[in-house]
Amino acid sequence: MSLPVPPTYLGPRDEPPAAEWVDEVDPEPLPELLPKGARVGIILAMVSLILLTRFGLNTGSYGLNFGVPVIYVMIFAGLAKDRFNLDLPGLILYTMFIGVGALSLLANLNLGHDRDGSFASLILLAVLYLPFVFLLRPFAVSREAWMWAMRMFSNLALLVAVVGVIQFCLQFVWKPAWLFDFSPLIPKVISADVLANSSIYTGSAYKANGFFLREPSAFSFLMAFSLICEMALFKRWVRMGAFAAGLMLSYSGTGLLALAFGLMFPFGFKTAVRIGIIVTVGLILVLLFGDALNLTFTLSRIGEFKSESSSGYIRYVAPMRLINEMIDSSAWTAFVGHGPGTIFHAGRTYEFHDPTWAKLLYEYGLLGFAASLGLMFYAMSRSHAPVQIRATLFFCWLVQGGHLLTPENVLLIYVLLSMWPPPGSELRRRFHGSTMPMTTMQFEEKGPYG
Repeated sequence: MSLPVPPTYLGPRDEPPAAEWVDEVDPEPLPELLPKGARVGIILAMVSLILLTRFGLNTGSYGLNFGVPVIYVMIFAGLAKDRFNLDLPGLILYTMFIGVGALSLLANLNLGHDRDGSFASLILLAVLYLPFVFLLRPFAVSREAWMWAMRMFSNLALLVAVVGVIQFCLQFVWKPAWLFDFSPLIPKVISADVLANSSIYTGSAYKANGFFLREPSAFSFLMAFSLICEMALFKRWVRMGAFAAGLMLSYSGTGLLALAFGLMFPFGFKTAVRIGIIVTVGLILVLLFGDALNLTFTLSRIGEFKSESSSGYIRYVAPMRLINEMIDSSAWTAFVGHGPGTIFHAGRTYEFHDPTWAKLLYEYGLLGFAASLGLMFYAMSRSHAPVQIRATLFFCWLVQGGHLLTPENVLLIYVLLSMWPPPGSELRRRFHGSTMPMTTMQFEEKGPYG
């Protein structure tokens, strides 16, 4: 029997790889949630757009909400510090939108059909929608930073809800002149100076308007939207109850329509169940407190859509009638409209409101309507927000009021949705070396010849 042959040593090339000990490199620290300047800017913008709607930089003919300069300062400071990006697709869509507006103004002024076009209206349009071209640069915790912003929004909305409920209850024991409208107390130079119906009587009490907001309809929408956000993100029952109470005491259909629309998203069985539960709870509340709180006042307004003098008809039916009668009044108006700022110059025998969709079609035509919707669809699609939040804000902007040139609506969309980097663009946390809390042995691989 032969013995095993020992392995043959072939020299240095047969040596095992040399071992080299290296010190562990600490991982890069997580970046801060948001720079202090950005956090301050976001909070100031929200306060201006939610709590200071009665205030503004008064130029004599228009009161510009303080949120506009706050957001521009935040963007320009961010660009200087390389924290904001210029978004090329957004810039292209914005240029198309404003370009159609300029074409509409020039065509109507020079072709003699409608010489009431307003250059100031076009400038305001350009100013309000230019921020949608800029967004924060991608960073590692952008989702967490956006959630922080939504919590700040919820806190402000909760404040308005509590103040609105107190306002409604207080009128039965003390009703000073400023309780529902303190606009006359604001100095002219810092007054938004916007015509608003702040004090609306239901027959037994005044509608709550949240004190800070100009109208019960605005308070109603804020409560409905805050309720949608709370249901989608945080699910805090006390806050949902506060928002529901504010919505109920506003006696406005605006919030109810927004809530009904938002609850339809995302489509599915759970959504149907959720709607069923909310409708059931709503009916129980009407049965229990309908007489005490005069909730039938809100329900009775469903029939308003048939009366030409009613708010429902003026807001939702009359604009459709106007567009049907006037959109093709000349060869070019169907495509580029009658010019910026001209919708209320249309001489009609009936009263009508100027919801965004109608104002776009009348003043900017089908081309302007398409460019505007393209810009807003794109700006909202790049958001972290669940679809029901985006759908509710879009529905309000497009359908529920004259929001095309309303900073409180347009720029709230920007702050809550469109200024944030798109999902999936966040930087990944990177490490140099192993993540183990000890030194790591790293082998040096040698070639076949050392």
